[in-house]
Amino acid sequence: MKDINDIIMQQAAGGLKLNPDEQRRFLQTFEERVIGLCNIDEANSHELLEHFKEMLRQLSKDFQPIFVKISPYIDSQKQILYLKMAQELGCEATIVSEDCSKQYGLVIHTNCPSQVDTYELSQQFTELLYPTTPKTEKKTSFWKKLFG
Repeated sequence: MKDINDIIMQQAAGGLKLNPDEQRRFLQTFEERVIGLCNIDEANSHELLEHFKEMLRQLSKDFQPIFVKISPYIDSQKQILYLKMAQELGCEATIVSEDCSKQYGLVIHTNCPSQVDTYELSQQFTELLYPTTPKTEKKTSFWKKLFG
């Protein structure tokens, strides 16, 4: 039988955590639950912020519920914008205040293990973040080819 004082002290300190290094790295969640993430520089970028709602909409088609963890190391104004956008779409969003890794700026996850090929948002949504404009080749005239 356990001593009640030990149990109270353990719970006051946050209880036992399963795999705390992994949880610290992925902003308080497990790697197997992650469906999207980006580093701090990408989270601070205008492109990601501009397309974040669309990314969440597309992810919510495949996964429910969706949770968004926001690093305290990104700009405070952007933290609030990410928080508002996630909540508008019905996602639970949290700005992580606990000691966490400075590796990731945003971690999007679900509540169960997921099978995702790549976690990186920049790779999942390349077309959305970095659209390529079709290059139209200018046809040169016969005379330009001949005398040019």
